[in-house]
Amino acid sequence: MDKRMENFWRVRSLQDKIAELDIKYWLHDEFLTGSWWLLLVFLILPWIIWSIFLNRKQILETLLFGTFIIIITFLLDLIGITFRFWGYITQFLPIYPGALPFDFSMVPVTFMLLYQYFRTWKSFIISLIFMASAFAFIGEPFSVWAHLVIYIKWKYIYSFIYYIVIGIIVRACVEKLVAISKSHRSFE
Repeated sequence: MDKRMENFWRVRSLQDKIAELDIKYWLHDEFLTGSWWLLLVFLILPWIIWSIFLNRKQILETLLFGTFIIIITFLLDLIGITFRFWGYITQFLPIYPGALPFDFSMVPVTFMLLYQYFRTWKSFIISLIFMASAFAFIGEPFSVWAHLVIYIKWKYIYSFIYYIVIGIIVRACVEKLVAISKSHRSFE
């Protein structure tokens, strides 16, 4: 066996041990705790709210926006965990990244509601600043306090900037795609 394969199997063996420990820890110390139930609420409640306030005329556009937010948030969360910027003390499921309720519910649903209700750029950016402030300076400190997450090499101001930048970029991309789609339909 060559050196690369030997190293691969050595790393894989350690990863298997870590996964086994992580599942045991999750079952014993996280699953069905108060923090775990809070994560369940964070996973389900935003989608209930979204279904109540959804503008069905814009459902595809809104879901496209939300899907981009989910993909980007999930990937950046994975990067943050990999490079040890933060870690999840309590996970909804013992998988990575551990922020399933945030990456797939709280963050994208909030972004989708902003996208749907604040149609001008000015109103969208103002609402984005309020949302970023609430998430970065209230929600994230609460999550640290509640032992859902621990920040190792991350500051709340980074999250504030992230929420604003990602909202602007994704909205610009979705609006461009919608414009392309509308112009294509007019040629048919």
